[in-house]
Amino acid sequence: MARVWVNEGAASELKRGALHVYAQNIEKAEAKDGDWVEIRHENNVLGYGFYNSKSAITVRLFTWEEESPEEVLARRLEETARWKGKIYDDTYRWIFAEGDLIPGLVIDRFRDTAVIKNQTLGLEQYLEFIAEEMQRHGVEHVYLKGKGGGRRKEGLPQTEKWLLGGRKEPVIIEEGNARFYVDVVGGQKTGFYLDQRENRIELERLVLEGDRVLDVFASTGGFGIHAAVAGGDVTFVELGRTASRTIKKNLRLNGAKGKVITADAVDTMKKMIRKGEKYDAIVLDPPALAKGRADISRAKKMYFLINELGLKLVESGGMLVTCSCSQPITPRDFLGIVQGAAEKTGRHVQLLGHLRGQAPDHTVYLPQPETQYLKCGFFRVE
Repeated sequence: MARVWVNEGAASELKRGALHVYAQNIEKAEAKDGDWVEIRHENNVLGYGFYNSKSAITVRLFTWEEESPEEVLARRLEETARWKGKIYDDTYRWIFAEGDLIPGLVIDRFRDTAVIKNQTLGLEQYLEFIAEEMQRHGVEHVYLKGKGGGRRKEGLPQTEKWLLGGRKEPVIIEEGNARFYVDVVGGQKTGFYLDQRENRIELERLVLEGDRVLDVFASTGGFGIHAAVAGGDVTFVELGRTASRTIKKNLRLNGAKGKVITADAVDTMKKMIRKGEKYDAIVLDPPALAKGRADISRAKKMYFLINELGLKLVESGGMLVTCSCSQPITPRDFLGIVQGAAEKTGRHVQLLGHLRGQAPDHTVYLPQPETQYLKCGFFRVE
């Protein structure tokens, strides 16, 4: 078996439970890029994983036991399907990369269809095996979404294709009392953002018949569709034309009505403020504004602006639902931003319950803090 030796610092981290070994912590490697390797410190075996000298994360640990890649993958797929299926039946994030101890691999299941995103070089040769294993759990169609900077950094090709089956129509999933189209081929990321599921259902519970609701950065309408199903009068703001068309399709699918504005979110909110518009509930769910530490300062300014504008549009006694999926922005940072925006606008905010996070199928693995990323706050505003 190929072997890699790591220094004392990396050995300490791996013993603590970390799954990554960085290039500067490699002492010696007797392996080729993409090899399944035995990870050693001096004469001690610390675990097994994949090696890639071209990646900043040179070794990714997959198991602490002596197993083949096939054994590890089959076991993890079985384990996660069992416990996540108990919560969410047949629609869930099946594998959440480091969160589920399979670094670099994301799999979302939408009923009989699954989408794979892979950013680990060594795993690429096992994608067909993974698809066959998922077939044992009732999946008939598996699509690989293989484009993006993460794959380039790993030396992986930019490719998208069906690994199994070949669905031509979007999948329809159920979430709370709402239904959604999921376009796994043409949609963003895996086709649908499952991480906000619990938070969207909570909004549906809190919206009253006739409430005026503004869903900003609406994507395919997740939050707003739930509000519309609850009887809200919903306005969606989404820059993407394809996503805007999907919002309209999702409204029809649910027998609901709503207004869709295809335009920039910040510009639209500023225009609404000038017109004196007010809403009973505002949802702010922007895309990730900070990918790394270098983005934090700029991202904080943008989150502040977005929340400032949202607070100006909320009726007194209304609700602000505001989110950040930027992992480098901490919960403390985010609450401070909301409070700062409230002070600037002369509003008072009360957090309802606790600062919420990602759905439980997006498992948080404590030794890898990047697996905890989503912040979602429900605030009463005066």
